[in-house]
Amino acid sequence: MQRATPGLNAGRRSDGSPGRGPSRLGLALRLATGACCAILAAAALPPPARAQPATRCAAPAAAGARPNIVLILADDLGAEAINAYGGEYFTPRIDELARQGVLFTNAHAMPLCTPTRVRLMTGRESAKNYKAFGYLDPKERTIGNVLKDAGYATGIVGKWQLSGNGFDGRVGASPQPAGFDESLLWQEKALDAKGSRYWGPTLSTNGQNRINESGFGPDVQAGFALDFIQRHKDEPFFLYYPMVLTHPPFVPTPDSPGAKDDKTRFAGMVTYMDKLVGQVTDQLKALGLDKNTIVIFTGDNGTAKQILSYQNGYPVRGGKGQATFAGTHVPLIARWPGQLPAGETRAGLFDLMDMLPTLADFAGAPVAAGGIDGVDQAPVMRGETAAARDWIFMHYAPVWIQTPARLVFDDKWKLYGDGRFVAIDGVRATETPVESAPPHSAAAARRAAFQHVLDAMHDGPLDQDRYPMCIGKPSLDPKLPSVRAGCRFSEGAVE
Repeated sequence: MQRATPGLNAGRRSDGSPGRGPSRLGLALRLATGACCAILAAAALPPPARAQPATRCAAPAAAGARPNIVLILADDLGAEAINAYGGEYFTPRIDELARQGVLFTNAHAMPLCTPTRVRLMTGRESAKNYKAFGYLDPKERTIGNVLKDAGYATGIVGKWQLSGNGFDGRVGASPQPAGFDESLLWQEKALDAKGSRYWGPTLSTNGQNRINESGFGPDVQAGFALDFIQRHKDEPFFLYYPMVLTHPPFVPTPDSPGAKDDKTRFAGMVTYMDKLVGQVTDQLKALGLDKNTIVIFTGDNGTAKQILSYQNGYPVRGGKGQATFAGTHVPLIARWPGQLPAGETRAGLFDLMDMLPTLADFAGAPVAAGGIDGVDQAPVMRGETAAARDWIFMHYAPVWIQTPARLVFDDKWKLYGDGRFVAIDGVRATETPVESAPPHSAAAARRAAFQHVLDAMHDGPLDQDRYPMCIGKPSLDPKLPSVRAGCRFSEGAVE
C-alpha cells in the first residue's frame, strides 16, 4: 500500500486525518460507463449529422429570474483525478458539488488546451475555426459575447492563452472584445513574457501586466473571483474561471510545501484546486446567491502524461495531447440547488462545445440558428431526456507537438480516421483494438455507422504542422519542413 501523501486520498486527508473512499457517484461510474446507451450501441446511427438537441426552453426554470453562471475549467485534469469519479485524490468540495448536483460520466474535451478552449467558447467544431495553438480568431463570437449581450455582467479569471502563440504571426482575440468586461489572466498577450502562473505570478488585469514578486498565483486569481461575485451580486453575472491549476510545472502549494516529486506535487495541486472551488461555493452561499447560481466544474483535457493515477483501483496514465479516452475524458458536474436534481449521474455524451448552447438555454439568451455545432444539454441536466447526442466527432489538428487525428466515438466504440476501430473500457480508461467483428453484430453496425459519419463530415485534411516554434530553423528531417519534423528548440518554448 502506497503511503498517504498530501492530496492523495489513500484513506487519509491531505492533513493526515482519516479520509473517505470513493463516493457513491464514483462507484456508480463502473455501472454507468459499462451499461449506458446499450441500445444505441447496438443500433445504427441516425444520418451523419450532429445529434439534435431536445426542445430548447425559452427561459430559465426559475420563473422571471436569470441564474448567475459560474463555469470553472481546470487545466490538465482528467476525470480519473476526481474522487467522485473513483479517483484517488482528496477532492471533498468537488465531491460535494456532485452530491448536490448532476455528474456526467461521459463528458469529453479535445485532448489539448487551446482546441478545447476555442471549441468550448464558440460552440463550433474545430475544423471550422481552429487555426493555431494559442489562438482564438477575433472574428469568433464567444459565450462571453452571448451572455454579455443578454445583459450579464461578465468576467474571466485564470488562463487566457488565446491571443496568439508568438511564432506564426497571428494575433488572436483579447478578453474584452471576446465578451468579458473584467479580467485577471495569466498569459493574456502572446508576445509578452509569460512569467510564472504559480509562485511570484505574472498576471494581467484588464490588459495591464504586472509581475508579482511574491504570492501564489491561484490565490490571487481566487481573490479576483470572489470579489467579482461580491461586486455583481445584485445583477445576473457570468464568471468564467479557467484555472491555471493543475497544469505543469508541478509545484508545492501553500498547503503542501513538503511535496517533493511530480506525483505528490500534483496531488497537492489537485486538492488545492478543490479548495478554491469550495471558496467559490462558500461565497455564493454567504451572499445568498446559492439557489440562483448554476456552478459547472469541468476540465480542458486529460491529465499530464507524467502522472499515473488510480481510478476505482485501476491504473490510469494521463492522456493529455493524445486522442485516446484518457486524453478526452474529463469531469463535468453541474449544480443548481432546487433547479437541477441532486446526487444524480448522467450517462449521455457531453462534448464541451455543448457548453455554449446549454448556458444560453439557462440564461434565456438567443443563439443564432445554424451558427453553432454544440447541442443543448440543459434538458439532460434537468433529467427531461437521457441524452442529447449519439456520438462525438473531433477534428483534432492542434498544430502543436501532438499527432493530429480524426475520430468519432460514443461510450463503447471509437473509429479513427486512419481506420483503427477500438472498444472503449470507461472503467479502466483503455481502448482495445477490434480487428474484426462478426457481421450483424453491435460492433460491426457501429463501425459502419461511424464510417458514415467520418465520410459525411467533409472537414478537410488534417493540418500536419506540429512545430510553429521551428519556423525558420533547421529541420530535424531534411525531407520535411521544420514545422512538421521539428527542430532543436528550448523546452521552455513548449507549453
